[in-house]
Amino acid sequence: MKKKRAKSLLVFFVCIFLAVAFIIIASYIECDFGKVSVKQVKIPITTNNGISAYITAKLYVPDGVNGSNPAPAVLLMHGYQNDKDTSAAFAIELARRKIVALSIDEFGHGESPIGMRNRGYDLSKSGPNRFKMFMSFSSLNFDQVDGIIDSSMGGTAAFRWLQSREYVLADKIGITGHSMGTWSSYTVAAENPEHAAIVIQCGEVEGPVQDADGNVTFRNVLLLQAKYDEFDYFRDYQLTTENLNKSELRYKIFSGQDAPVEWNKTYGSFTDGTARRMEFLNTVHRGVTHSKAGISTAMEWFTTALKVEPGIPPSDLVFMTRELLMGLALLAAVISLLPLCSFLLTTQFFAPVAQPLPDRYTAPKKSWHRMAITSILLSAILYPFVTQLGHGLFPYPDGIFKTLMAGGLILWLDLLFVIAFFMFSRWYKKGEGRELGVTMYDMGLSFDREKTVIDWKIIGKTVIMAAIMFGLLYVLTTIGYRFFNTDLRFIWPFLRPFTAGRLLQFLLYLPFFLLFFLFNGGVRLFGQMRLKEYESPAKTQIVWWLKNIYVMLGGLVIVSLFEYVPFLLGFGTGWALTGLSIFDGPFMSALVLIFPQFFVLFFVATYFYRKTGKVYLGSLITAIVVSWITCGGAAYF
Repeated sequence: MKKKRAKSLLVFFVCIFLAVAFIIIASYIECDFGKVSVKQVKIPITTNNGISAYITAKLYVPDGVNGSNPAPAVLLMHGYQNDKDTSAAFAIELARRKIVALSIDEFGHGESPIGMRNRGYDLSKSGPNRFKMFMSFSSLNFDQVDGIIDSSMGGTAAFRWLQSREYVLADKIGITGHSMGTWSSYTVAAENPEHAAIVIQCGEVEGPVQDADGNVTFRNVLLLQAKYDEFDYFRDYQLTTENLNKSELRYKIFSGQDAPVEWNKTYGSFTDGTARRMEFLNTVHRGVTHSKAGISTAMEWFTTALKVEPGIPPSDLVFMTRELLMGLALLAAVISLLPLCSFLLTTQFFAPVAQPLPDRYTAPKKSWHRMAITSILLSAILYPFVTQLGHGLFPYPDGIFKTLMAGGLILWLDLLFVIAFFMFSRWYKKGEGRELGVTMYDMGLSFDREKTVIDWKIIGKTVIMAAIMFGLLYVLTTIGYRFFNTDLRFIWPFLRPFTAGRLLQFLLYLPFFLLFFLFNGGVRLFGQMRLKEYESPAKTQIVWWLKNIYVMLGGLVIVSLFEYVPFLLGFGTGWALTGLSIFDGPFMSALVLIFPQFFVLFFVATYFYRKTGKVYLGSLITAIVVSWITCGGAAYF
């Protein structure tokens, strides 16, 4: 026992050491090993509807830049469901080229306390307010649409704050934004005509280059076009993107030319603000923020427009090394829960949590495959429709249920729970489960082999174990964020410290996630679909994990194939080809976040089930982490 405890502690501390080491090294890369000052700031703002608050931001100031030696600057604005650190790749590379960078949390994102409702929405539209907001993203301040409050989402206030800094050259400020942030970028540019350049990362095009009086509204615009952009309005409502350069919208209105333009070629002049370029990137919508080709082109664009001698070529990029280190830190932190679990179970207090594995029932092979296929098909069929319903149209009280993507996810997951529960009830009471004499002990719920007995004392200790694990992850990410400007993330927000409002949202949504992960990801997965043991614990862990992934992600694999295979073959997205582009939205691009979550978390859940003989600990941790990721940094209304 002592040897086992010592081994668990050793592995745990190695994981924590690696997580901390990766965070520290990533932090040093972000500050260019001391050559760039990186700090978090709060920018005071009074919104256009009279709310006095602030927006949070991250400020990058290169060494040697001060009031006596001011430098050009760039304002960075992220996309929907992201935060200021998603813009870090651009910010790091700008700062390495002697350009001040300010990356903000827009309304309803990150730590900014101002909700997305303060962007406003077209009052002529119908439906829930959050739906009206989604349908109004293309309506900007200068369009004079009734109900639009501030389509810059705090960007204009940040731009003017940046202008007021003594270390910034006020007439040499650029703007960049991704996706939702592109509409903010256009708004900021229109309200601040003294801007020097704009980089649009996956956005609609605005024009003409010059108005009737010869004035340039948007100066020196680079458009980064994702070849496989899932959002139809960012590909001009066309099925594919390759020939967009040949449309009049792109070559005449956006580029100011009389004939089709070439991709990756600059037109116009930086001197008079008419420079235009469209860069064609072989990536998806979310990939543009971390595209080496895109960032390299953007660096050349900004240094040219802002008249900076960078000292390093555009292709000299370090951002991805930092991202990989942060991803490894996140992985090491989550994996540390495994030895922590093993260690806690060797202590006298938590030892009762380790119950024997149920050994009487194994799902018949045909039954297992039938249940797996049913789960996969239900997941695939319901995901596109139900997530979109929950996201925009389901009648949640939006003053309470504010986290937008969470609304779509819990509706999908809990509908799957309801269906699985009724199917299980029939199986247990009247079907195969009854014929085989299955009990709730076999399902990983009961603490008595024959009767349904819940040991609340052990349940309580299980909850304490889950709280300790959550606390460990929270302390790690908080230390990283407060002292090294780096939370546990990989490119997009994953585990980040809560604001007070986000903590309340996490607690609100947690029970809804727990319903699914306790039943579908617990009772059904480890009980009703119980797999056989293999020759060794290690092989059993791996085989169970892979089969669990097959069940839990198989439906989303089908959704992904339907969406992306036709796109990759040059025909367009699956939904666009069916005339239902509305389903090409955020939940298609969000699949890239769901897949790694489930891969890692169901490895952890499988391990916890095998250690405790019950479904409780794994379900709790999985629900906590998914709710945390969904509510911690995502958009709120």
